[in-house]
Amino acid sequence: MWLARGAADPTIGRAVVCGVHVSRTHRQAIWSDGLTSSLASVIPAHRRPAALHLVKAIHTAAFVIISGAIAVFAWDGLTRRHGHRAKVAATIAITESIVYAGNNQVCPLTPLAEALGAESGSVTDIYLPKWISERVPLIGGSTLVLGIALHLVAWRGSPKLNRPSP
Repeated sequence: MWLARGAADPTIGRAVVCGVHVSRTHRQAIWSDGLTSSLASVIPAHRRPAALHLVKAIHTAAFVIISGAIAVFAWDGLTRRHGHRAKVAATIAITESIVYAGNNQVCPLTPLAEALGAESGSVTDIYLPKWISERVPLIGGSTLVLGIALHLVAWRGSPKLNRPSP
């Protein structure tokens, strides 16, 4: 998710998010560079294109699973289902959010994709149309927050929790 910060913030340059020009440049991963650069260094140059396709495929599969978890969690909140499925979906979605936020809003696969030759290893490197991939953090983050809010509202309205005291 890109946030408009002042020009004093060197981690952000120019981009367009939802029709608004926002500051952005290439974000530097906090912890994943060390892991992925050592992995990329052992892949021979002639195998890097195939390795990049594999990373993109894995990245796309992870995206589908995480996006599905966010959608299921939000749907379960809307329909007031708080069972095991909602807990698993929330665990997947929140864990991904913590990993992403904890790495300066850089997916850990981004530096690996870039080290293997991708122009940009960001979410735009997966097999999605550009107009969707540019908005993934905004859409996914908003949907996750909506799901959390729906679950909290449903939880607060639960008859088990609002019984009058004897």
